[in-house]
Order: sequence, then C-alpha cells, then structure tokens
Amino acid sequence: MSEDDAPSTQPAPIKELALNILVPSVYPLGLLVMWLAPMDFGFGHRPLVYAGFAIGLAGVAVWIVGMMSLGQSLAVLPGAKFLVRRGLYRFVRHPIYMGVSMAFLGLVLCLGSGWGLAYLLALVLPLNFIRARLEERAMRAQFGEDYEHWRSQTWF
Repeated sequence: MSEDDAPSTQPAPIKELALNILVPSVYPLGLLVMWLAPMDFGFGHRPLVYAGFAIGLAGVAVWIVGMMSLGQSLAVLPGAKFLVRRGLYRFVRHPIYMGVSMAFLGLVLCLGSGWGLAYLLALVLPLNFIRARLEERAMRAQFGEDYEHWRSQTWF
C-alpha cells in the first residue's frame, strides 16, 4: 500500500472544526453561564469553597504542566510528530483535559453554581471524553504498538 492509499489519521474538516474550535469554546461559555447564573458560594457550605479552590488550583497546575510536558508537540490542531511520554504523560494520557475539567469543577464548587455543574456534566466532560477518544484513535493509527504499550501503562 502506498502512502497515498493509506487511511488518513487526520479528522475530516467538519470534525476538525468541531474538535479544535467548538469544543474549546465550550470552556469560556461555561464561565459565562456561571457568572450570569445565581451563585451560592460553596452551595451554602464554606468547606466546599475551600475544596473547590484547592481542586481548581490543582486543575490549573495539571493543565499547565500537561502543556509544558508536550514541549514542541503542543499545537492547537492535533498532529503529533512523536509520542510524548514525559512529564504527566508518564501517568495520564490526557492531563490537559483532566486539568481543565478539574479547574472547571473547582470553580463550580467555589461559586456554588448549579448551572455550572449542569454545564460541566452535560458539555465539558462529555466533549473532553469524545475529543480524547478521537485523538486516541488517531494516535493508535499513527503510532501502533508503541501507542498501545504506552496506553496500557497510563490512565485516561
């Protein structure tokens, strides 16, 4: 099979638009939802404010360290040149999505936003999960056995 005949690991243009523009735009829209919706800080329980703050800070740290671990592989559009196994990627396959989700959850808890929680559960988490699975499919096609071995040793 020639290179031209090989199945493409790149997403179709519509999927690419959805994955790379629409999905990330969900995050700031969620912030707007939480800002405009009624707030009950910590859902009326002060310890939840502190827990949310800690979870949010940890999420931002995971997000940033995940981005730093990618080094030159960090890009807006997917298309890895090599399999990154350093930093947080030694333990988790999607630290950026995990960090974003943790940061969002922390903010939801701090603000006590029921609408924010619904948004997190209905949009942020499912879209992160879908995007992660699509990326994994492309990585499996591109890196084969190396990817499968790494995948078997890491979480999400």
